[in-house]
Amino acid sequence: MQVICDVDKRIIMMHVGCPGSCADSTVFKWMAQYKKPHKYFSPGEYLLADSAYGLSMTCIPAYKAPAANHPDNASFNYCLARSRVHNEHCIGVLKSRWGSLREMRQQIRNVEEYDHLLEWVVSCCILHNMLAYLGDAWEEMFLDDEDGEPQVTDENNIINVPTVNHFRDTLKRTTLETNRQCGVI
Repeated sequence: MQVICDVDKRIIMMHVGCPGSCADSTVFKWMAQYKKPHKYFSPGEYLLADSAYGLSMTCIPAYKAPAANHPDNASFNYCLARSRVHNEHCIGVLKSRWGSLREMRQQIRNVEEYDHLLEWVVSCCILHNMLAYLGDAWEEMFLDDEDGEPQVTDENNIINVPTVNHFRDTLKRTTLETNRQCGVI
């Protein structure tokens, strides 16, 4: 399952049905947000991701080594991780609310049982959002970071390294400047 959430830990998009052996970045490539970003993102809107995800105008991953070793890139990664923690907390709260999602031990013998399992997961996500909207106050859990290799493509899967790198550099400068003024870094 791939989850995209907002800062309030409400699930705004998800993809279910891939086997657990699939990497998160691979599951993301199955999502409409990856395949047709122009339908889901206005100019300047983007997702924050760990370094396993591909770099694009709508997905900004952390820098990975050796670039992550540069002081400004390391500071940017730190700020990005502080923002990404909302997603990890969202998943932690979801699993805390619905313990069945932690480890689903159901045998899938046919398509109907598979569909039922997917419907269960989607139902838990809908109920999670309802509780989040109503102000349910659950403890936030789980903090995690991941690594991987970024790719750079536009909506037509054409590699456009200078444009997307410039976009991330601009975002990095703004993030670092703001976090330095606030005393975060």
